[in-house]
Amino acid sequence: MMSTPRRAATDDLPSLVDRLDRLESLAAIQALKARYGALADAKYTADYARVDAGTMRKVAWEQAQCFTDDAVWEAGEGFGANRVGRDALFDWFQQSPWCFAVHYYGSPVIDVAGDTASGTWRLWQIAMADDTREAVLLAAVTHESYARQADGAWLHSRMRFEQLHMLPAGRGPAPLAATLAALASRRSASPMTLESPPSC
Repeated sequence: MMSTPRRAATDDLPSLVDRLDRLESLAAIQALKARYGALADAKYTADYARVDAGTMRKVAWEQAQCFTDDAVWEAGEGFGANRVGRDALFDWFQQSPWCFAVHYYGSPVIDVAGDTASGTWRLWQIAMADDTREAVLLAAVTHESYARQADGAWLHSRMRFEQLHMLPAGRGPAPLAATLAALASRRSASPMTLESPPSC
């Protein structure tokens, strides 16, 4: 049995240092995402309430530190809309529409190019609306950019949400909603009058 010959090292192939840097960058970006999600959830207690104002401010500030000074946020109606800058994000992170949330980010596709990177994630979230105390299931895809800082840390430089779908939990067959306003209209409609979703 003939073994496959090893490829000779050439200038066209990434060096061992470059390959190691890429792997470390991928791990750092995934750790950044895990930290962001954990902080997003740390603003709520286990009994479905917002933390006190001081703790909320502290956690929201730490969450904002996951972003560059000039980061761009594009999340749409009810989720901070479009914002630019860490201070604007800090303000938004104290105003989320939930009194409880658990974020699950998975299936990352990340491309590293030197000191910048891009990626997509699939978001699955269980939350409770602050105004109605109603449980909500949410799914989305986030498109993100990252920048490596002078100290070597990776931060989000852009986060854009798309394919946002929400559904009140326990309501039976109902169409998905793409905004909080649409979700509110689903609440006010009788389950008997809701249009059934198309079959898959």
